[in-house]
Amino acid sequence: MATSSPVSAQPQITIKQIGVMTDFSKEATTALHYAAAFARAYGAGITLAHSFMLPSLAYASPEASLLYQTIDDMEQSLKKELVDQTKSECLRGIKCSTVLRSGGPKDLLEDLRSMDLIMLGTKGASGIEKIALGSTAETIFRACTAPVLTVGPLCQLKAESGSFIKTILYATDFSYGAEVALPYALSFARKFGSELVLLHAIDNRDVYFSFERAMASQEPLEKLHELAPGEKADHVVDFGSAASVILEQAGSRKADLIVIGAEGRGGLSSVVSHFGGGTAYEVAAKANCPVLSVREPMT
Repeated sequence: MATSSPVSAQPQITIKQIGVMTDFSKEATTALHYAAAFARAYGAGITLAHSFMLPSLAYASPEASLLYQTIDDMEQSLKKELVDQTKSECLRGIKCSTVLRSGGPKDLLEDLRSMDLIMLGTKGASGIEKIALGSTAETIFRACTAPVLTVGPLCQLKAESGSFIKTILYATDFSYGAEVALPYALSFARKFGSELVLLHAIDNRDVYFSFERAMASQEPLEKLHELAPGEKADHVVDFGSAASVILEQAGSRKADLIVIGAEGRGGLSSVVSHFGGGTAYEVAAKANCPVLSVREPMT
């Protein structure tokens, strides 16, 4: 039987610098507004970052100089766009810096390795048994060891201050991979004055009757209460696949943020969560609110 740490033993969350990876899309702009809210709550700075791919030079020729000039013009334009974004009204009073890197998103992560939190907007589309967050988000999920907050295509910005994070849903299967995300859920709830919902999913759709469900829920409910004794929170046990339960509960409770633990160890790991079957990835793609995925530390 897994044991849970009391709230007094939970590590304190410190967020001094937030990295926002942007492609200048609508989703990235929404992510920037969320970054501003978190930066104000924690007194953090923001690093706005973008990566771009250089065209390859197949041969040397007189035209090569024109290509180099075009590349230089492109870099200057991107630098200006980054700087202009730091002047956004939502970032007023927040210390901002910029990073422009040639290469892919994994290269950009090297420049953001000191960040306490990474945020990015994602483009997603659901098809038959397929979820696509976009190549950039997939790379970040695979390679980033810092907590990642994704703002998916279904997210709608409700306001421009921390007051819009009214309900936080923390999903757990009581594993260590899920436990590492709990301090973030608790810290965010305190910082934003949010309602906190602690959720566990039982993947057994053969339990139909209320008595059977009540019996099956008893032990998980006790574990949920042990996670954060003394904290004001709703404790919920629901039945079904983890991803569907999380998304349904988030929708019915109008959650403004989902916090979930995600398994993975480094750049070659698969994108899966301790819930199994890539739950963190699926939830991030389908949720209508941001999703914070906290990865189990490497050992």
